[in-house]
Amino acid sequence: MSQSRRYKLPPEIDYIVMYTFLYKYCSDTIKDFLLVELRDKELTIDEAYRDRGYQEHLAFDSLKLNGFYIKSSEAFIEEVVNNNYAKPGFLPDFLKIFPENIIFSSEYHNSDYFDYFFATIDNEIDTFQFTSEEAHNVSEIINLISQFDVFDSEFEFSKVFNILSDSKLMHIGSNPEYINQILSRIVLSEKNAINSAYDPFIKDGESIMKLYERIGYGLKYCYGKDSNKLNYFFTLVKFFINNLPFNDVFLKHEDALDSIDINGSSFDVILSKIPIAIKNYYSANVNQSREIAKRNKRSELESLLLDNFGMDGDSFKQDSELNIALENLVEKINLENESNTDFIGEYESLKESEFLFLLNLVDSLKDDGIMVISISENFLFKNSLELLRKYLTCKKNYIDAIIRIPNEIIKSRPEVVIVFKKNRQNRDILFIDMAADYETQRSGRTYPGLFRKNLVLNNKTISKMENVYLNKLTIPKFSNLISIEEIKSNAFNLSVSRYVDTFEGEFISLDEVSVEKHEIQSNIKDLNRKIEKMMDELDIRF
Repeated sequence: MSQSRRYKLPPEIDYIVMYTFLYKYCSDTIKDFLLVELRDKELTIDEAYRDRGYQEHLAFDSLKLNGFYIKSSEAFIEEVVNNNYAKPGFLPDFLKIFPENIIFSSEYHNSDYFDYFFATIDNEIDTFQFTSEEAHNVSEIINLISQFDVFDSEFEFSKVFNILSDSKLMHIGSNPEYINQILSRIVLSEKNAINSAYDPFIKDGESIMKLYERIGYGLKYCYGKDSNKLNYFFTLVKFFINNLPFNDVFLKHEDALDSIDINGSSFDVILSKIPIAIKNYYSANVNQSREIAKRNKRSELESLLLDNFGMDGDSFKQDSELNIALENLVEKINLENESNTDFIGEYESLKESEFLFLLNLVDSLKDDGIMVISISENFLFKNSLELLRKYLTCKKNYIDAIIRIPNEIIKSRPEVVIVFKKNRQNRDILFIDMAADYETQRSGRTYPGLFRKNLVLNNKTISKMENVYLNKLTIPKFSNLISIEEIKSNAFNLSVSRYVDTFEGEFISLDEVSVEKHEIQSNIKDLNRKIEKMMDELDIRF
């Protein structure tokens, strides 16, 4: 596949690769299901499809077990590619066959996602505009993907998909792996099971995948947003072929800066890399603060139903009629006085803060929730954000820890990881500086020729950071637990370097330097007098 980087390819290659991987996964999953079902029957797959009654039985079972089914034995990807690969109309036909033959279960909302995906491909990809070279190269890539083994344990299908997404073949936005490492480990140090996790800037979905890889079905509901359509579809396909329980995945193709709301949900966990350039989103913030008020009221109603009527919490997500009824009830409650009630007096100007978005995110957490974000280090000491830092530390006591990432593995501007919590029991903030005490290892997802980009923090370093955070340890040159009073005395500057001293040299006393300077000057004067006396004795004049 490395040779494909030199291929002439159309810009739509990203969508075609994602489509082909999804097609291959569904095709091989159904074929494997059929082989198991027909193992003790004297029927081939083609014969089973020709038997209408038996096909209806197989479709019913597959929709229950897999959530999808392929209607025709001639629509499996290997058959389609092998029979049509060399034909002139292969590409347009290939892009139509799968949507026309895949059925998704009505019990799930998979079809909502993939109908949008198929419609996008149909509307935005015109294969007749490809040059003959582009069409040939695209067909080669499709042929290669169709030959992969979905169930190969040594060369996992999902990992192949990830490798391709990191290659020059595709243009998927992704967060650095070391960011996902830190965010997920902080979250998992606090949570063994997560009812709901949300990434408002999900990109390639790796933040959620890190949680799922560790706790599996302990992660119940997954939420995410991305304004980039390519990232959005990529995450859908990635989650699907990694077997996330897809009916519990809620992704939206929209900008979280315009609205953080997803189905009126509150979250146990929020983790994300916050974009560097958050501008003034005041008009959106007004709507978002109302969203928070609605979410809080809905949460109160759900608690009332759970406590007094013994309802199952899952029903709020799975019962659409109940969900609609709750939304209608919330709409009838006057929420005008519920939003931004804390922004009074000196904090009134925060209503127009460029980072009100962060406050709304924290407010969307459940009472015992945790938010871990990566953000530009400028946030910690920028003068214009002093009032916001004061509000977060003094008024709300939200900030639990701030972690400085080693500059040596950062590819752009300096970043920090900030941990936010609701209802904290103490008023101290833990500062961790990983800039000096860290070790790296080679990433599992490598970029040929880019050594620095392949580095991630090794397990020893991540484990040390996790242990220090969990136990709130103070370690010289690595971490320090600081009182809110000291932070207040520093004008709410939250810079890690102010509180964790990582200086590796010998400290020099200014008083000692001053004394030494006077001694040197005195010695110079004595030396000058001796030289002048010698010159007088020798009768030397200048």
